[in-house]
Amino acid sequence: MSAPAGTQATEAGTGDPSGAGARQPRPVPTSARHLGRSAELSCPARSWRPARLPKIQKMFEKHREKKLEREHVEALSRWQAQRDGYAELLELAETFNGLPTTEIVLSPGEAVFYKVVGAALLDSRSTGHWEGASSGFSVPIGGGVRYRVGATRGHYVQGEPVLAAIDHGTVYVTNHRVVFTGPKQTREVAFAKLVGFQHDDEAGSTTFSVSNRQKPVTVHYGAAISAQFDFRLDLALAHYRGTTEALVAQLREDLAKLDAARPPAPAFAR
Repeated sequence: MSAPAGTQATEAGTGDPSGAGARQPRPVPTSARHLGRSAELSCPARSWRPARLPKIQKMFEKHREKKLEREHVEALSRWQAQRDGYAELLELAETFNGLPTTEIVLSPGEAVFYKVVGAALLDSRSTGHWEGASSGFSVPIGGGVRYRVGATRGHYVQGEPVLAAIDHGTVYVTNHRVVFTGPKQTREVAFAKLVGFQHDDEAGSTTFSVSNRQKPVTVHYGAAISAQFDFRLDLALAHYRGTTEALVAQLREDLAKLDAARPPAPAFAR
């Protein structure tokens, strides 16, 4: 039995337009199309990465500039402090000629260039000890008296000498000498007898060797003022020796070198 004509027309309309009878692909649902587009937009390689890369580079560049600027400010601060210190020393060398005092007797033309209160006078002390000592034993000799025999003090082992404070007082640096005065001790280091001296900046002490004393003289003033003590002593010696102009010239040269070494500003800030 043949199919109705209307039925044949409907089947022909849903078939291949060419009449070959091939199947048409199913239409993609709307939700699936939206999902595909969302996946495409979220792909880093195709969408957000190229757009955000310049922003990230700019952010890192700003961070680098801030770091360089901070380092420059710190270096400039250290340089300025050092320069201010040198400028102060130069002004002192150019203008300071010492001060009078009634605390110690000054000779004609003598002036005080530095004074340290609470300084210590140091002297070497042995750290040796006795070894091999024995108390021996005691025997009765009558009347309740006992006599100890066989005792020995052994032998003395010499140790390394160490510096110890033997007095505390005031140190005066003049253009003729260095004087320590305390309640128990007094020491004078005349520049005319000075053989040499050595600073220990970490300990904050100076040791003087003089020709009229067997043992050196060591004064302790503390590490906090080591630089000041060193310079004031150099200035006092320059006045004693008549070499003040040479000291001033050296300070000017050092200051010029320091000015030339001023930390440059970062390239982006110029």
